[in-house]
Amino acid sequence: MMRSKLALALIVGLSFNGICSAQDGSTAVSLEAVGDRFPIQITYFAANPDAGPPKEAPVVVIVPDLEETRIAWDKGAGPRNAPKTLPAELQQRGYAVITVDLRKTGESVIEGREEPIRPADYERMVLGDLEAVKDFIFSLHQEQKLNMHKMGFIGSGMGAPIAAGFAEYDWKKKPFDDHAIPAERTPRGQDVRALVLISPKTSAGKVHSNRAIGFLKNPRMDISLMVIVGQDDSANYRNAKAIFNTFSVVKANEERGVFLDPRLKDSGIGLLQQRIEIAYTPILTFLDNRLKSINDPWVDRRSRLQR
Repeated sequence: MMRSKLALALIVGLSFNGICSAQDGSTAVSLEAVGDRFPIQITYFAANPDAGPPKEAPVVVIVPDLEETRIAWDKGAGPRNAPKTLPAELQQRGYAVITVDLRKTGESVIEGREEPIRPADYERMVLGDLEAVKDFIFSLHQEQKLNMHKMGFIGSGMGAPIAAGFAEYDWKKKPFDDHAIPAERTPRGQDVRALVLISPKTSAGKVHSNRAIGFLKNPRMDISLMVIVGQDDSANYRNAKAIFNTFSVVKANEERGVFLDPRLKDSGIGLLQQRIEIAYTPILTFLDNRLKSINDPWVDRRSRLQR
């Protein structure tokens, strides 16, 4: 019953806490982190119904670098000659998209309190902030506005280990004990199917990219990984290569892995603002091929004991 009550609360929150729908079809929404209820601000781009049935729409969560903001991604994640920013283009193609300000970044702050990010905050970003986003996605899934089992993450800079860490956490969730046969039990997680890591940092506090990818590389999970880093980005190149090598060392992952290293110094969102073929188009192609194309129809994700 706790999950259904939370879903109801989030649906009500969407009705009353959505700031206002913008002309691009996005809505600003306020959430509360699981656990300590820290205020988390997100932007929600509802899937374009003209691109297909909304209940089969994949969902992409964008986790900016902690020095970036979700608004920067909403308005500036794309080359000048691109017709739309990356979130808006994904929306047009039939994806639901969520951009996130993690705690103590962007607009996810407590009014009147300027607090630095402390080591313990990184784990709370995974277990609290992104878990609240997942619960929000669950509520939309149950309303048949997206398919949560086709979930992808884009993580930039310090957002990369947070995104990868959440994917690991989500895959380790035990299913509901709602069927005598374990294989028939309703899953609580195992929903992240694709990761795009841009100029990834190795770690954020105790949250480590390599450790997460080391778990997620299991080919039975069928997860796809794209890593993008500038060749001349000396601060991030070695880390990015090591993260990708951790994944690609498994021969079965060869077709599911993509490593891009354009000859640039730019990092994070800056790579999206370069020529369209540098990062913008490759990310769209990767997600179309490795996430949108998944044949995994919508199913009710409540426990059988709650239906």
